[in-house]
Amino acid sequence: MNINSVLIVEDDMRIANIISKTINNEEGFEVIGIAQNTTEAKDLLDSFKPELIFLDVSLVESNGLDVLKYVRQDLNAFDISIVMLTAAKDSEVIQEAMSYGAFDYILKPLAFSRLKLTLARFLQYRQRLSAQQPFEQDDLDELFHNKGKLASQPKSAVIINELTPLPKGIDSLTLDKIRKVLSDNAGSAYTAESMSGCIGTSRTTARRYLEYLLSCNEIVADIEYGTVGRPERQYLFK
Repeated sequence: MNINSVLIVEDDMRIANIISKTINNEEGFEVIGIAQNTTEAKDLLDSFKPELIFLDVSLVESNGLDVLKYVRQDLNAFDISIVMLTAAKDSEVIQEAMSYGAFDYILKPLAFSRLKLTLARFLQYRQRLSAQQPFEQDDLDELFHNKGKLASQPKSAVIINELTPLPKGIDSLTLDKIRKVLSDNAGSAYTAESMSGCIGTSRTTARRYLEYLLSCNEIVADIEYGTVGRPERQYLFK
């Protein structure tokens, strides 16, 4: 499989490193650099020509859309796909990103499932183009509108939420472990005891994290009665 080089433009290194690790774990991709501002981004773009850019709109020094314009206008590069990353939901920003040919637009807080969906769609897009075969309307609908896939994606599996600090007694590493278990086994229910065995914590700790995810509306819970009639709460993906 061909390796697609990826540039990340993100001024929060914590988020950038998480995105980088997620991308590098996916077959067919390699992160070639991380830029924290437009100057660094332009320097890397002058040295390398990545196939894909993940671009934060709200950079500290400037607007990330300047990088998008630089790629399209100054470099005249229309074969570089650009994915916008932002918490901005206003129509003006979205319209400008689309007018300069953004491949995708992902809202923060980012989600593993949504990020991986974009990578999968990008691979499909590149494979279809390299095949140099005539496109049917259904093929174009799937490429341009991601038909039938976005609506089915869960809104959980959050990578990081910049706006809501975690409460006392909840750390992000353990939380991500539990999210991964639930996302990798979507449709399977877990009790606090079974989850504790998966992540190597006590049942009490596992229950605390599961109840936190439940309060965030990321998972659902149901009551099951065991053989002796004792009620037990079971948690699963929405």
